[in-house]
Amino acid sequence: MLPLSVAVLLLAMAAGVLWGTAEITWSERLAILLRSEDAPRGLSMIVWQWRIPRVLAVGMIGAGLTLAGLLMQTALRNPMADPYLMGVSSGASAAAVGAIIWFPASVTQTLGVPLIAFLGAAAAFLLTMSLSTRRGRSLDPLVVILAGVAVSLMFQALTAFFLYVGDPHATRNAMGWLMGTAAGTDWHELPLLLAILVISLILALRTASKLDATLLGDERAQSLGVNVGRIRVLVFFVTIALTGIAVAIAGIVGFVGLILPHMARLLVGARHRVLIPQAVILGAITLILVDLACRVLLAPEELPLGVLLALLAAPPFIYILRGMARVR
Repeated sequence: MLPLSVAVLLLAMAAGVLWGTAEITWSERLAILLRSEDAPRGLSMIVWQWRIPRVLAVGMIGAGLTLAGLLMQTALRNPMADPYLMGVSSGASAAAVGAIIWFPASVTQTLGVPLIAFLGAAAAFLLTMSLSTRRGRSLDPLVVILAGVAVSLMFQALTAFFLYVGDPHATRNAMGWLMGTAAGTDWHELPLLLAILVISLILALRTASKLDATLLGDERAQSLGVNVGRIRVLVFFVTIALTGIAVAIAGIVGFVGLILPHMARLLVGARHRVLIPQAVILGAITLILVDLACRVLLAPEELPLGVLLALLAAPPFIYILRGMARVR
């Protein structure tokens, strides 16, 4: 299954690079990819400066959010857990919208909306953790979920307030970011995203057997020598890193971390040594293809990534829910 998934990923990446709103012949595509001297300069810029970094970015974002969702569902033993559960996306949204609407243009250009959004995500995560932890006690998954919901509601209300009182022009820009988009992604955003994804993937694979044991319950996992509290803390920090950088680059991209881990389990089972690579590749494939559809369906207009993803995620989500109901 994994070799087939890798092949599909390569095909999806090729489709994302070769197709788009600009009309490019096959001979021009070949010349552009080979960096030939007779390749059209304008079309070369479209492919190398816009399409390729965008495809790489959405692929890594899809992989990272899927990995974060998988780890959250395992650590909390909750099939409905996802990367945005701990208020991360709401904190990033409030920070970014506040910066777009209230900060002077010079400040947002200097710091960058992605950095501001990442700082908001980190603040929301730290607030959730502070509400969830008690000295001398291990983390309770239910308390973490409830704290995350409370923090999310608080930052969502703050975002709504910013949108309500803000300037209409700035509000429109903020709404575009909130609906999710990878437009404008360039090469300088990729190294940090790649580094966080690779480190998170290595940590997840190194703890794969411990994650398997976590599914047995806290007491049985501890009897096998697994420090469940440490595993959860590791998962939470990996989640904030992956989700924070994803939200900072592409805005709010929901449902990826909730749906795709379940789809990966249907394909390869629940052993994390096999499940983690499959989920990561499936997440990359899905977001690359959805982003391509966003670019071409209503060309030259572009659909928001989060909106189309939510529409496409509804049928598999209903199917998974029905399957869980039958099991119970």
